[in-house]
Amino acid sequence: MRVIVVGGGIAGLGAAWRLREAGHEVVLLEKDAEPGGRCRSVQWNGLWAVTGAFAFLGSEDNLIEQARKLGIHTPQEVVDLTAAHRWEVLVRRSRTVDFGAFDLKSAALHRFIPMAEKLRLLAALPALAARMRGADPRDLTSLSALDDVGACDYFRRLSPTLADYFLEPSMGMFCGYGEDDFSLAWTAWSSAGRLSWATRSMWSFKTRGAGQLTWALGRNFEQDPGTDYRLDRAVQAVHVDRDGVRVEATGPEGDEVHAGDAVIMAVPGHRVAPLMPGLDAARRSFFGGIDYAGHHIFYYLLDRPKGALPDTRVLPAADGFHRTGNVRFTDLGDGRTFAHSQWKDAGCRRHADASDEELIALAWGDVTEVVPELAGSQPSDSFVSRQPAAICKRPVGFVRRLKAFRALRPLPRVAFCGDYLSNSTVGQSHWSGLMAAQALIAGVR
Repeated sequence: MRVIVVGGGIAGLGAAWRLREAGHEVVLLEKDAEPGGRCRSVQWNGLWAVTGAFAFLGSEDNLIEQARKLGIHTPQEVVDLTAAHRWEVLVRRSRTVDFGAFDLKSAALHRFIPMAEKLRLLAALPALAARMRGADPRDLTSLSALDDVGACDYFRRLSPTLADYFLEPSMGMFCGYGEDDFSLAWTAWSSAGRLSWATRSMWSFKTRGAGQLTWALGRNFEQDPGTDYRLDRAVQAVHVDRDGVRVEATGPEGDEVHAGDAVIMAVPGHRVAPLMPGLDAARRSFFGGIDYAGHHIFYYLLDRPKGALPDTRVLPAADGFHRTGNVRFTDLGDGRTFAHSQWKDAGCRRHADASDEELIALAWGDVTEVVPELAGSQPSDSFVSRQPAAICKRPVGFVRRLKAFRALRPLPRVAFCGDYLSNSTVGQSHWSGLMAAQALIAGVR
C-alpha cells in the first residue's frame, strides 16, 4: 500500500513510522522546511530554543518506545524536567503562591484556598471523582457526559480562588487558553487520565530539547528508501475516489501531484476541510467547528546571572493579565540567563498584525512589569516564535461533537490524526498518528 501522509508534525511522523514498520510505502508532505510542527527546536546563540512543546510526560510510553527505536533514549541524552516545571502564580500583582505542578486535587487542598471554598470543594469533588472513574485514558469522549459546562464556570461556583488563581492561569500557561476555551469534560479527563498532565514526571533531551524526537524521525525518513520525504510542500487539495488518492501540492520547483492508495490527514483540524473538497457534510461540519488557541513564545538572552529571578511565574487573567501567560528563567552557568515568556490566545489575536519587533517590545514590557528586578533593562538578544494556531480549544460541546465524529462510518482510504482527537500533549498527538496508520493497515488486512 502506498500512503500519502499530509503533515510532518509529531502526529504525521508517528503515522509514517508505523506504516513503514508494517512495510508500506509512504509519501510524507510537510509545508515547512523542517519537520516537527509544534514540536521543534531551533539553534539560537548557541542554545536550542524549543519553539513548541517543552517536555514529554513520563506516562506517555509510546514516546519512550519511539525514542528507544530511534536510539536516542539513553542516559546520556535524556534529561528529567520534573522539577523545572514547578511554578508560582502572581496573585493580585503583589505576592506569589507556589502551586508546584499541575495537580487539580492538590491545588484544591492548597493552603491558599480559603477554608469555606475548600469545604465546598471537598463536598462536591467526591461526586465528580466518581464520574471520572469511568474515564478511558486513551479516549477523551469517555467523559462526554461532563461536556455541558465550562471548567472555570464549574469550579468558580465552588471556589473562585481555585478557578482564578490556579485553573485559568495554568491553562493559559500550558495552552494559551482563555477561561471559556476548555470544558469540564476535557479538564476532568486531563486530570484523571494516565496520559495527562496529572503525571508526576516530565522529561526531554539535552540536545535540541523536545525537537530532538521530531528531528531524529525526520533524519530517519530522509535515509529510508521506502519513504518519499518531501519538505517545503504546501498541499493544495486532497482528492479521494474509488480508484485511489490524488494530492496536489506546490513545492520549490512548482506544482506536484502525488498518487496513492490512501491518505492520512495529519494537519491541524481547522485545515482539514479546506483541503478536502469532497469531504461529506458531517465531517465538514465537525472540522469547521474546530478552533485553535494562539500561543506565541518569546525568547530573551540576558547578560546577567539568574540570581533571585523566579523559575516560572504564571499570570492570571483575573488580575488583568490577558496577554502574557507566564515568564521563565534558566541560569546558563556562564553569567547569562536564558528567559522566555508565552502569550495567551487573546494577546495573539489582538496583535495579529503586529511585526515581530512590535510583539517583542510588548512582550518584554510585560516581563519587566511582573519581574521588577528587570525594570529598565533590555535583553542582549531576543526573538519570537509566532504560533497563531498552536493548540486545539475544547470549549463546551466540543467533546460531544468529537464523540459524534468518531461514531461516523470510516471513510475508505482516509484516516485522520492530530491533537484535536485527544489531548494536545506530544505523546497523545503521536499516539493519534500511530492509531490512524493502524486503522489503514487493518483495513488492508
